[in-house]
Amino acid sequence: MIGLAPAQLALIFLLAVELLALSVRFDTQALSAVRSYWAQSIGLAPQIVRLLITVAAASVLITVARRRATLASLTSLDPGPNRWRGLYLALHALALIAFVLLSRRVMDGAAGTAIAATTFAVWTAAGAATLAAWCAALCTPASWRGLISRERGSIGWGILAGTASWASGFLTQELWRPLAHYTFALVTWMLGFVYPNVVSDAGTLMVGTRTFKVIVTPACSGAEGIGLILAFLSAYLWLYRRDVRFPQALILLPLGALTIWLANALRLVALVAIGSAGWREVAKGGFHSQAGWIAFVLIALGFVAVTMKFRLFRTDRRPAAAIAPAGTDASADATAAYLAPFVAISAAAMVTGALSGGFEWFYPLRVVAVGMVLWMFRARYLAERWRWSWSPVLIGAAAFLVWIALMPADARAHQGWPDALRSVPWYWATLWILFRTAGYVVAAPLAEELAFRGFLRRWIVRSDFERVPMGVFTWGSFLLSSVLFGAFHGSLWLAGTVAGMLFAVAVYRRGTLADSIQAHATANGLIALYAWATGQWNVWS
Repeated sequence: MIGLAPAQLALIFLLAVELLALSVRFDTQALSAVRSYWAQSIGLAPQIVRLLITVAAASVLITVARRRATLASLTSLDPGPNRWRGLYLALHALALIAFVLLSRRVMDGAAGTAIAATTFAVWTAAGAATLAAWCAALCTPASWRGLISRERGSIGWGILAGTASWASGFLTQELWRPLAHYTFALVTWMLGFVYPNVVSDAGTLMVGTRTFKVIVTPACSGAEGIGLILAFLSAYLWLYRRDVRFPQALILLPLGALTIWLANALRLVALVAIGSAGWREVAKGGFHSQAGWIAFVLIALGFVAVTMKFRLFRTDRRPAAAIAPAGTDASADATAAYLAPFVAISAAAMVTGALSGGFEWFYPLRVVAVGMVLWMFRARYLAERWRWSWSPVLIGAAAFLVWIALMPADARAHQGWPDALRSVPWYWATLWILFRTAGYVVAAPLAEELAFRGFLRRWIVRSDFERVPMGVFTWGSFLLSSVLFGAFHGSLWLAGTVAGMLFAVAVYRRGTLADSIQAHATANGLIALYAWATGQWNVWS
């Protein structure tokens, strides 16, 4: 099986850009106030797009689970050249223009009575033709027929699972209000054991103390956490259905929902306690945004450990290590060596972020955490070819220039650093600066390059990634690993994606991961120097 061709990757990117542009340009919410059946129907378009995306994602995930395949083996949609691709692209462009013009007429001030059945039909046909022509340009019709025939089971289950996931969002929206009242009552009861005078208002769902209060909003009710843990446990039980015992394992679903709901209530209690103790910025900042995710990760991993530990939930088959082929232990050790530093620095970032307000004073814990993991696997890293070369330095300098050029003009991150550092003794400020620089120039490049260029880029090519030489190039692994690296940088995703591509080029040149680490460290070092020299701390990610 072959991977996606560059033209196909470009078409996928094109469709994503078109959907984003249409979403920004046209607001279907304006149609909600129009008293017209056809206007209301057009207003459902965003939900239809979300449903299609969810179904497609579910179908791919189920195919992976059923075939235990790698991503590369699922991208063989086009076995040969598409001779009519240019024609299909032209039809796609014409249909898109018609769709945009009709959308302008419908959504930019047209009266509700003007949206007739014929307008709706033509608008729908234009949208369907736009998508159909794109699909034909992506793969030949024969390829699509073969794919649907070959994977009809996965597609069927994907439709069911995707539709259920899409519909569950509406159910969650309807359930959050009664759930919020239960969460409010539980938090009020828990706070009563800590504070003698708890302030609460059932009408507004406000609870806390005289000095610090919280409101149980939809995001704080626990509904989101319940949905996440149910989705995670359902996917886990499906993927490992041969290794867990049914129906006993099904009890983990309600237990998981109850556990994460209780953890959410404890989070709110801790939030009130932190804010009432005088650390309002910590409560409103890092702890409020990160504690929920930390609880989800811990609970999810805890339930996985339960299924592996207790015979009640696992089958009586021999452990995987007993029947695994030779070399599996070494492969698992290699996976840990490449991913553990990134997991350590990410987990530490969640913890230090939860303990921080406007300034992350506990950043040194990140450096310590990743340093400990790197030391554990030092023997494997020392086997890498660590040879100095000017080419990685030049690539890193190019990445630095790209980063500065693509930095948003309105970025204001880290502008409070100077004032915060001046508020503490000089030796504490100096120590923090040293750790922050070491983390940015040394720890982060090592952890991120091991994960994205060392593991992910090769794993996309083949699941037993160690058999893939470091310098092997495929368009799919190059682009996908770079895009995911860019997504890891949040709002700076475009600069991150281009930088990821440059770091991958450093690997391809001599076939050694050390070069991408040197390039990454050079780029980060130049960014740090630029920030110190100009005072533009927003460039420091």
